[in-house]
Amino acid sequence: MDQPIFWTGLLAVSVFAAVVRWSVGRPLLARHAIPIGRVELLVAGLSVLVLVFHCTAMFFGSWVDAVPGAVAPADAVRSLGTASQLSYWVPVVVLVSSWRRIWWPALALLIVTLTGVGVTMFWPYALATHLAWLAAAVLVGVFISVGLLRYSFSGARPSRRRPARLS
Repeated sequence: MDQPIFWTGLLAVSVFAAVVRWSVGRPLLARHAIPIGRVELLVAGLSVLVLVFHCTAMFFGSWVDAVPGAVAPADAVRSLGTASQLSYWVPVVVLVSSWRRIWWPALALLIVTLTGVGVTMFWPYALATHLAWLAAAVLVGVFISVGLLRYSFSGARPSRRRPARLS
């Protein structure tokens, strides 16, 4: 863990944004927000967990290696080979697909930042460049989660249409 201020800052921003969203009780950019259902939320959440595992295996290897059964997948990630690329790019595509209906500038920004993370990870770039892209991707993901997603946990698929007035 060479960058404690970096990781602590990203964690603090994420927690602060979650607390703000929870206390407000609605998306911060309600005008541009879209409803997201259980399935989309589950798929996005799982893809984010895989991406978090990927980062954790790279930057916090000793922590991951202490978890029973995690050494082999973590070693595959750290090798930066085909398995590592698949475990990064597949969840990225899944995350973008599950959030495909969000406000298009935010989706474009998400695609650009996640591509920047992948390119600087698998091609020879300085660690500082990779960490800058990583921070940008985390901040964009937090921005989308807090500002642009309206969570809908009813059984029906969420609709963008407003209910008719009953007068």
